[in-house]
This record gives sequence, structure tokens and C-alpha cells, in this order.
Amino acid sequence: MQLNGNLIVDRHNRPNILQPVALRAFFINDGVYQDPVDISGVTIFKEENNFPPSSVLGSDGLLASSLASSLILMHFGASANEGGTPGLNVTSYDPGPHASGVYRVGTGEYVIVLNGQVNLSGHYGFYSSGLEVANTASSVDNYIDVWTVQLVAGSTYQSMINNFSLYKDKFFVTTEPLLLKTTNKLLNKKIVFGSKVDLKVSTEVSLENKSISEAVHNIFKDSVVTSAMVNIKKLNESPNLGSHITVSSYSDTSALVDITSDNTIILSWDTNDLKTHASTLSGSMGSLTGPYAVQVKYDILNQTIVTPLMHFMVT
Repeated sequence: MQLNGNLIVDRHNRPNILQPVALRAFFINDGVYQDPVDISGVTIFKEENNFPPSSVLGSDGLLASSLASSLILMHFGASANEGGTPGLNVTSYDPGPHASGVYRVGTGEYVIVLNGQVNLSGHYGFYSSGLEVANTASSVDNYIDVWTVQLVAGSTYQSMINNFSLYKDKFFVTTEPLLLKTTNKLLNKKIVFGSKVDLKVSTEVSLENKSISEAVHNIFKDSVVTSAMVNIKKLNESPNLGSHITVSSYSDTSALVDITSDNTIILSWDTNDLKTHASTLSGSMGSLTGPYAVQVKYDILNQTIVTPLMHFMVT
């Protein structure tokens, strides 16, 4: 994913120790994304430190007041409240040693960036400790990120624990070129006009080299798709209209696409935007319902893949 134009690697995409890692948290209430009232901070520990009897949590379910400072590997402090919601605007993210805030990507979606490329540090102020923490989550290991949040007004604060791993650089040697085969499939076939949906394109990656070890094959089962972009077109049959009208171009979507750990490419698309599209206002779009097509472009290893058109209907 990108944050303010900077490429960062999602926690599920096998990040290595020197990459900027996006540690995202999605807050959901009654089936919808919802902003918490407050995010007091996000603290990084080794996963092994949260096993009894030496859990990082106290009896109240929050970070223990007796935590040894050596256990705190990094802390992302409370961010300025902007527009009634916690979190800094993503446009303020600048990947430097003091980028230790929490950023609001969208409703209910927040991210911190654990950046092993800079001398990152943060301020841990819980229990009036006033501790300056230099990032030491810099080795190959399993970690947890503990989000201390107040979900709704008047509620007590809670600690919510997620996990992630940092890996070694993914260097390996082969004695022949890798023969990669990719297959893509659009999972959305019919969308009701007025819906806001995630367009989902699955990607199956396989190696056709018979002499390559199973360990190398397994690497490509994890996320190896990068720089994904999505092109959406409206298809018209009327001779008075263009046969392919671009709704969203590759350049429109390059910063908006998510890639899951199994190489599924996701783009959130609000069909209501068609009402105010330039081609609609000029009369060249035609009916807003009818056949559409998606085409995906992405990089994998030394190749750039452009998929065939994958068709769906807006009804």
C-alpha cells in the first residue's frame, strides 16, 4: 500500500527487517467500520513477552504499570485529534525518525509505520513514565502490536493485540530462470447500482520449473504481487457511443489498491460516483447500468502483467 505517496509493506506481505511495515488496524462496530473515540498509543513487544506468567498486560487488561522498559521495543504515541476523530491525516506522513504517530486512512482504518530504514523513535508516556523509546523491533522474530483505545464515549480503555512477523531478506539462488504462471479471476460478477463494493481480483501464482525446490514454490504462495493498478471500463453497444469508456484509469487507482496475503487485488468502488463522472455529464457514458469490465496491471518478479478484460454487470 501507499501512505502519502510512500510505498509501505503490509504486515501480511512477509515484510523484512529493513522495510517500512504498515501495521494496520480496522475497527468494526455492528458490521460497519467505525472510528474509535481515542487511540492512546500503540506499543510493540516481542510475542514471547505476552505469554503467562509475564504478560505485558495487567489484571485490568491494559498495559501493566510495572512493565520493564527493556520490553518496550517501540511506541507510537497518541496523535492529534483531527475533525473529531483520532489519528493524523495521511498527508502529514513523512518517513523520518520522528514518524511515530497514528494515521487515519479512512473510517475505522488506522495505520502505524514501523520503519527499519530510519532511526525511528517514539515517546512512551503511559503511567507518567516519560520514556523515549528507540525502535529495537529490528530482528527476525514474531511481534505483537498493542493498541490502547477507547471505542465509544464513556467506555473504559481497552488493549487490543495483533501480531506480525519480520523476516530475513528474501534472497535465494536458482540455476535457471523462474517460469512464473499467473491466473487472475474477478470475483464480482454482478453489482447493484448504488452499491459501494470491493472489486476483488484473485491471483494464482505457480512455478512451472520442475527442478525448483518446494521451498521456493512456497514463497510464491505468499504475497508476491506488487504495484497493482485497476482499470474500469464501461462497455457500450450503441453505435452513437464509444464502445469502451474509461471509468477509472490505472493512474486513478495506483494509490488506492490493496493486496492481501494471498495475492488478491482489492479496489473499493462506489458506483454512485458514476452519476458525476465526466463522461456521464457529457452524455458519452450511456446507461449507468449494463456491462463493465475490469483490467488489472501489476508487477511480479521481473514481469509486468496486464490481465485480459474481466467482465461484470451493474444492474
